[in-house]
Amino acid sequence: MTSIQRDEEGMRFEKRQISQSRFIFMLLALAWSSMQSASAQIEVVGTDATLDVATWNIEWFGASYNGPSDDAVQVQNVADIVLGTGIDLWAVQEIASIPRTEELLSLLPDKWDMILAESGQQRLGYLYDSDVLSLRSRAHILTDFNRAFATRPPLKAEFEVQLPDTSFIVTVINVHMKAFSDADSYARRVEAAQRVKNHIDFTSLSSQPVLFMGDFNDKLQSSTHAGLTSPYAPFVNDPQDYRMLTLPIEQAGIGTYLGGSTIDHIVVTDEMADLWVDGSTQVLTRLVTVNGYAVRTSDHLPVVASFGRVTGTDVEEIPVHSNRNLSLSLYPNPASDRLNVAWDETSNGSVRVELIDLMGRVVQSTSTTVSDFNIDLTSFSPGLYLVRVQKGETVTSKVFIRR
Repeated sequence: MTSIQRDEEGMRFEKRQISQSRFIFMLLALAWSSMQSASAQIEVVGTDATLDVATWNIEWFGASYNGPSDDAVQVQNVADIVLGTGIDLWAVQEIASIPRTEELLSLLPDKWDMILAESGQQRLGYLYDSDVLSLRSRAHILTDFNRAFATRPPLKAEFEVQLPDTSFIVTVINVHMKAFSDADSYARRVEAAQRVKNHIDFTSLSSQPVLFMGDFNDKLQSSTHAGLTSPYAPFVNDPQDYRMLTLPIEQAGIGTYLGGSTIDHIVVTDEMADLWVDGSTQVLTRLVTVNGYAVRTSDHLPVVASFGRVTGTDVEEIPVHSNRNLSLSLYPNPASDRLNVAWDETSNGSVRVELIDLMGRVVQSTSTTVSDFNIDLTSFSPGLYLVRVQKGETVTSKVFIRR
């Protein structure tokens, strides 16, 4: 089993309260906490030709005192997802247990390795395939501004990437920003975001491929605090130097937090954007059906993107997961008797709408040419469901709660 390389920079614990929306979600989802293993909904999104990355807040991973109640199942689910998706690099947050992390590594092939923050109960870390990525350096940055980062300073790592047709060096900055929508938390995120941007803009990173990713705990278009300007506006308003890969996901209303918000993001410098596989950024929404995901794995869904210089037929072999033609809206959410499903599309034609339960079963399927209709929910039990809309090769999905 590969060993964990630990950073020396410590982190103090910040206890994370449960928001009202998360509390309601958990009450409804707990009905499935004793169910048997669900149908596998882990789709392969990575390819040998690309560097495939993900950011994932794995809710209190391995903690016996918080988060999912069955740590063994959480570990197994995470291992299944890591192996099943084909993703090479995971920027992870909320890693709470070293023993459970060692257990996770024991379930993975020897080529997998991990670096973590040394201390703290919500560690940042990187889980990576060493056949694809070679670690060159790692360190915490901006440690003088611990309060702005909720005592979780960014974890920066530099990797050399080896792909069949190319190689390059990439720097990754992993963050878990201050949570909550109050004024003080918002102010801390504003400061922290600007500190990260300054660190990139005023160092040698300004001309290098950089991935800035993690649990941002806020949106890009506006803030969760009083609808104010997003803390990440300095990045959004600098399109010459940065590309917000998750902005279309947020605009499409696809939540990364199971409470509904899009708060987990991937931002890249223009040098990294040149390597981005167009249309590859997505939220792995189908994972909500994996073995009671909401109560056994995490309250966040992974966000993924792919990179690499691929040309000719290689491009055709890369699966494209795009929401550019379908922007899905579900309301009200949670819903009681009826759910309105609407989407924007750029062309006419038949669309298939599927309602999927936590077991991964399609409980209702409809083909329609209209882009706004209601689903009668009176025959369905309360709980968590997924609405999946497909038109041709374009698929988008979104979670809702039947109460």
